Amino acid sequence: MRVFITGITGYVGSVVAQHFLSQGYQVSGLIRSQEKADQSVKMGISPIIGNLADLSVLEESVRKADGVIHTAISHTPDMERLDVFAVKTMLDGLEGTGKPFIYTSGTLIYNDTFQNVVNEDSDLNPLPFLQWKANQEQEVLAAAQRNIRTIVIRPTLIYGRGGGLVQATIKRTKLSQSANYINDGQNAWSTIDVDDLANLYASAYSRAKPGSLFNAASRELITIKELMTSVGKIVGVDKIVSWSYEDAVKAIGPAAWGSSINQRVSGLRAEQQLQWRPTANSILKEIEEGSYQTNTKIKP
Repeated sequence: MRVFITGITGYVGSVVAQHFLSQGYQVSGLIRSQEKADQSVKMGISPIIGNLADLSVLEESVRKADGVIHTAISHTPDMERLDVFAVKTMLDGLEGTGKPFIYTSGTLIYNDTFQNVVNEDSDLNPLPFLQWKANQEQEVLAAAQRNIRTIVIRPTLIYGRGGGLVQATIKRTKLSQSANYINDGQNAWSTIDVDDLANLYASAYSRAKPGSLFNAASRELITIKELMTSVGKIVGVDKIVSWSYEDAVKAIGPAAWGSSINQRVSGLRAEQQLQWRPTANSILKEIEEGSYQTNTKIKP
């Protein structure tokens, strides 16, 4: 009942930790600072000071645990290298144990799904800067042959608890006083509430077979125009308009690519194999009536 979580102070990792604590697990987590470590103790988490570059710390931590959940990502230029060596170290530490190891990936490695709804059997088409993530998935899934119960989870657009990309979008809209979508804004994304996602981690941790792969997606699709209209509504911005891809790149940089593509993703495999069901508010209801209301107080 001892689970070790990387990225435990992050948006996803913190909610996953809370769910496991509520189920009676002893939870330890990799934490970079003493201040955050002190805060985690108050939540009932056993902090382990370190980061993804501390391979000896990672190895010792996974050997002591009954299972591992990897949600950490280093938003630095050496992101790929850190993840590759961290995952290799953790898998080596788990080899031959049969213990669960969950790797967090993402649906952007499908690239633009256009009007197709993709599932776990669909081909990947990652852009060059995301190829390493697809490679990591294969390394993790192949490690099932080493008697590790490896699982890969690919979340779609995560929302809820007033956080994530939606929070950042609300802040940007409030500051710019303009809610923009690219071209006609009819490109659509699948979504997943962060608590439903944490429940999926818990279900996969308990039930998934070795070498399992799951998309984390509710049955809800939202167009970017719908999303930005909803964001504009709650922050009191009347200017909800289209802009070109080129103008979007100038304003928000690489994020423009994600805002311009479709991410239509099926999460039915998890529903069928893990007895998991997403039950949270829709993303629009959560924005307009739920946890994102506090973000409207941000001053421009």
